[in-house]
Amino acid sequence: MSAAFCESSYKLAQEAKRTQDRLVSPYNKELVQTICRESRWLHNDAETKVIAMRSAPLEDKNKLLTTIMVQHLRIKRNKRVLFAYHRMRTERLKELSWSVALRDELQQDIELSLGGTEQNFLKAYGKLVDSYKENYLELDLGGHGALGLEPPLDPFIEVRVMKDCGRINTEYGTLNLVKGNQEYVRRADVEWLIKAGYLKHVK
Repeated sequence: MSAAFCESSYKLAQEAKRTQDRLVSPYNKELVQTICRESRWLHNDAETKVIAMRSAPLEDKNKLLTTIMVQHLRIKRNKRVLFAYHRMRTERLKELSWSVALRDELQQDIELSLGGTEQNFLKAYGKLVDSYKENYLELDLGGHGALGLEPPLDPFIEVRVMKDCGRINTEYGTLNLVKGNQEYVRRADVEWLIKAGYLKHVK
């Protein structure tokens, strides 16, 4: 086990911070597993030291106790980072379920970035959202390009195309959204593309 304890959890925390504005960053399975293995090793090592304390002289007991406390803090830090990382991703998936995650155009891109458990969660939560919306069809609760409960702003906005979107059919005709172009479009037609990161609102 490497002497640089909690280095992996630090890297994961930095990655989460760096990618928090992305639609969904790729799930870092390798780093998560490394942190879990380190935490198990720290736990087992601490248990071994607890057993050793029973027969150790007083001076050694104090040293062992200090080491055990440090091990405990390292495990606690690893757990906090893992909880925060997965909570951040779960909240993003819940948000996407209400806005764009279940659209055919984006579903494949999103699922490629998810772990197996996250894919199952997205599908199950998406079904719950759809089931809930069926009870309130007269309300715009967001999703599938809708604005949701946000107050209406200027109906037309200028956007910059960040990724090729192809042709989008709208009430006012067909939009051909090519990367690098700027377009003046109706907000309601492209809101879901802005949230997904395909377009950027030029203010």
